[in-house]
Amino acid sequence: MKIIGIDPGSHRVGYAILSFPEGQRRNPSLLGYGTIEVTPKTPSPDNLLQIHRELQAILTEFQPECAAVEELFFVQNTTTGMKVSESRGVILLTLGENQIPMVSLTATQIKKGISAKGNATKKEVRAAIQMILGFKDLTGHDDSWDAIACAFVGRSLVGSAPSQIH
Repeated sequence: MKIIGIDPGSHRVGYAILSFPEGQRRNPSLLGYGTIEVTPKTPSPDNLLQIHRELQAILTEFQPECAAVEELFFVQNTTTGMKVSESRGVILLTLGENQIPMVSLTATQIKKGISAKGNATKKEVRAAIQMILGFKDLTGHDDSWDAIACAFVGRSLVGSAPSQIH
């Protein structure tokens, strides 16, 4: 089973595609990961169109059977929160257009699922990915590492068939 993990952001969207052996929830292969980068001053809807186009290309290339998308976490900056929610909306629309079932995960669920600590730091998440999954050469931005963790935890929450995801 191939699953894409997605960590939405206002100008950086992390993604990762894991492939699990048939019927298993362990020992995945990392098929690809990275970030969709949008210049911070890119106006709407151009920024959202870029996210849509690049995510569509990733979905076309890797053909994931399901997706795990991190839910929004609002702190105090509502402007940033609104931009992230717009980005997440485009992500959900793109997954829907491609009929890819998905599961939503909170940041706490992802951190706890990968590191056993719901308040794990970015550094601890990366170390857990490297230790549990054996992916030693993780480069790039931490949004892509979060997407790897999201895909791994998302896979552990679904059965063997993608139809079990809502």
